[in-house]
Amino acid sequence: MALAGTNNIALAGGLQDSGAEATLQNFIPEVWGASIMDYMEKSLVFGAIANDLSALVVAGGDKIHLPKHSELTASDTYGGGTAAVETLIDSNLAFAKTTGAEDEYTLDINQAIHSAIAITDVAKMQSSFDVMDIYTQKLGYALAKKTDQYLALKIFESIAFNYANSDSNDGAQAGNTIELNTTHDGTNIIQAGVANMLEAIYTNDSIADDYNMILTPQTYASLFKLDQFANYDGVGSSFGNEVPFISGFAGKLAGVNVIVSNNFMHYGVGSATSAQSATPVGNFSGNGVADESEKLLGYLIHKDALHIAYASGMKARVQSDYHLASLSTRFVADSVYGCTITGSTTSGNKRIFALVSPAS
Repeated sequence: MALAGTNNIALAGGLQDSGAEATLQNFIPEVWGASIMDYMEKSLVFGAIANDLSALVVAGGDKIHLPKHSELTASDTYGGGTAAVETLIDSNLAFAKTTGAEDEYTLDINQAIHSAIAITDVAKMQSSFDVMDIYTQKLGYALAKKTDQYLALKIFESIAFNYANSDSNDGAQAGNTIELNTTHDGTNIIQAGVANMLEAIYTNDSIADDYNMILTPQTYASLFKLDQFANYDGVGSSFGNEVPFISGFAGKLAGVNVIVSNNFMHYGVGSATSAQSATPVGNFSGNGVADESEKLLGYLIHKDALHIAYASGMKARVQSDYHLASLSTRFVADSVYGCTITGSTTSGNKRIFALVSPAS
């Protein structure tokens, strides 16, 4: 890809040189873009469990509509076996009508982020793949961290009462909670907490494999106090085929994938400003909890809860130019995306649970 010159100045042997000696012309937004996207995908935690709907906007567009479906029920065709087959001749089948009243979820692609770096002495750096690898990792990680923080904030807002220190801010799934222990302000997972989690899953007409558990570092570490989870020689179940710590993946607990992240977001105590935290707090069990005093230990997230979409060609775009004033090449990696979260507090449609300790 030939790069346009800056201020119409041709630099022999530089990024703008189109002559035979232009050895740096292939030093590359294309290669960097692929490498940065690779590291970005490897670094995502919340983003890794999201359903990618980018294919729906590959031809353009910045909004995706997802219909909300109410649960359908089945009826006995012939009166439960007690009526004659001819019953259907005299009575019509009942059809459930889908109307606008069922509403929809909207995914707006409205987030734009970037990470930029200026690199001097490009000619020397080009010959060193290790140096290129370092910078692509850093740019990819920067995009992934920013994306994950946005997703984490949206999850928090969907599950918390009074977030951003406002009585009017209650998430659509606020009240979906699971107590992982029996101690107020406790951060450990106990066996009774695992039982609470399984009860919530199956009561919601789901199975363990439908969910991922994302834990704070402190709560994740407490798993090693459970003999049922921690072995002397590994992490996860006793089958021995798990590979720990791939994008936070750390095995399974009672059939549920366990993921660890320090990239949780919250609003803190009495604050209207969001911030990253490895020890998040908020109001999760009810409106009556004062000053966001409940500790959040993690989330239980259904595989159909979180949706993300990237604008066409904008998951990890890379652009560059040569800056004569500083004798450096400037690289910018950017991404444009959006997300939406589905689910409610209705049994059978609970997609996200806040994992907490008792409020008092």
